[in-house]
Amino acid sequence: MRSSITIKRDYGNNALAKKVLKALQPDNREVPANTTISMNVTGGSLLIDVKSTGNLPSFLRTIDDLLLCLQTAEGAAKGAG
Repeated sequence: MRSSITIKRDYGNNALAKKVLKALQPDNREVPANTTISMNVTGGSLLIDVKSTGNLPSFLRTIDDLLLCLQTAEGAAKGAG
């Protein structure tokens, strides 16, 4: 089964978006088999693309984990000012 999602978070400036991206990178080094995560910053927004050919429950767990990590990274990046 093929699954994909694009998450777009608009921060209004590149510096904050890059801080969040940098904070997320260690969490996304190891992903489930048959899954890829790519992230980039464009125009003050962070774009996260997740693609999988694995099973749907695994894909959904990966997205859930990613969103939790994103929330934590945003807090850390905003707190670092």
